[in-house]
Amino acid sequence: MTTHLFLITGARRGEILGLKWDKVFFEENKVQICNNVLYRADRGVYEDTPKTSTSGRFIALPAETMQLLQQYKAWQNEERLRLGEYYNYQGFVFPQDNGKPMHPDSVTSWLGKFSKRHGLPHVHPHAFRHTMASLLYFNHVDSVSISKRLGHSKVSTTTDIYAHVIAAADQQNTDILADIFLKKA
Repeated sequence: MTTHLFLITGARRGEILGLKWDKVFFEENKVQICNNVLYRADRGVYEDTPKTSTSGRFIALPAETMQLLQQYKAWQNEERLRLGEYYNYQGFVFPQDNGKPMHPDSVTSWLGKFSKRHGLPHVHPHAFRHTMASLLYFNHVDSVSISKRLGHSKVSTTTDIYAHVIAAADQQNTDILADIFLKKA
């Protein structure tokens, strides 16, 4: 479920790990990204606001994703009941098995092991963010919408990071226009 949300939201690793159930709006098919789980050697695992926004951002999600989240929440509730007092509920969508916030490196480590086990190139959680943005650009979504979804404070940040993707998408646009206007059927 975490990798699904990485890909579908484009959220940062800490933002996904910081997501809490009270910020999952099932009726409206969206989540609010307003919490971040981070790690520093001198502080350990801690919560903070996302990198570029103190109020958070809303990300619309497909109905299919919301159904998966509902199923996952039901499973998590069963686990909470099964674990009893061991489980310290703090509202995280993706907690440790005891309910506390997950260490951000645990996701990175799991993806690395998964990649190795299946003979894949090393996959980092941030790769899902880039994949989502690239897919949106290649499907002609505007930079403002993509920037908002990624949580960039400036659209120029998005266009600077994805300049190579924008150029490739523009080449695709050129080919489409050539097919429409210049090639005979």
